[in-house]
Amino acid sequence: MTVADAIQKTFEKLKAAGIDDPMRQAKVLVSHVIAAKPGQLYFHNNLSLNLKQHDNLYTLLKQRISGIPLQHVIGEWDFYGRTFKVDRRALIPRPETELLVGFITSTALPHKPLIVDVGTGSGIIGISLALEIAGSIVTGTDISPAAIELAQENKFLLGAENYSTVCCNLVEALNEQFDVMVANLPYISSKEIPTLHSEVKDHDPVQALDGGVNGTLLILELIESAPDIIKSGGLVVLETGYDQKDSVPSLFPENLWANIRTHKDLAGNHRMVTARRL
Repeated sequence: MTVADAIQKTFEKLKAAGIDDPMRQAKVLVSHVIAAKPGQLYFHNNLSLNLKQHDNLYTLLKQRISGIPLQHVIGEWDFYGRTFKVDRRALIPRPETELLVGFITSTALPHKPLIVDVGTGSGIIGISLALEIAGSIVTGTDISPAAIELAQENKFLLGAENYSTVCCNLVEALNEQFDVMVANLPYISSKEIPTLHSEVKDHDPVQALDGGVNGTLLILELIESAPDIIKSGGLVVLETGYDQKDSVPSLFPENLWANIRTHKDLAGNHRMVTARRL
């Protein structure tokens, strides 16, 4: 079976199973099996899969059809130009979250900035910043020991020597001040969790999704703690829910914060709130 045949047959099975965007997912599965990038498949169309590759594709396809997220099936996912290890220990990287990294890297920062990534999960934000910003020192915190373990694996995988982790709730264990605080905390209300797509609610850690009664419980707690660990003039960057354009900015006391702004993602939905410490 050639690569072209494998793509077509995988597409047909995914489509029959009701999987969204079956052609794209078929290309991801086949490219993973032959150790190529999806965009490179055209050059391999006539390549024949060996027996091991064929069996591997069959196994991965069965897992995907069973409802396991594509990212977990292949065990990795790209974020901001790098491939991260992903599994059930932390949230699957979402493309919208790249907005946070892009905003920070395009902002004027102090020389060798101290950055804290709160709720670091798999480390995608903190590690990306550590590798993108020369001289930066990045600390990732997470309450989940399993997530911290995954972040450490990604640190060594990608060679981010200037990234370290602390297992704690939000910023409780930190006793220094930072130039930048970034966080993608849970922002989904508890009542919405049961309504989420099964691939999210059954495979992402609930602890990384549930933001309390109105989705802002942890965000509020972090904002209340932030003045003690953010330098004067320091930057706070928060990913928030599409419906939190008004609620999250209102949590910042005006006597402590300035330049409180909201930002949309590429789809035009509210996605991020930023503020400066007075």
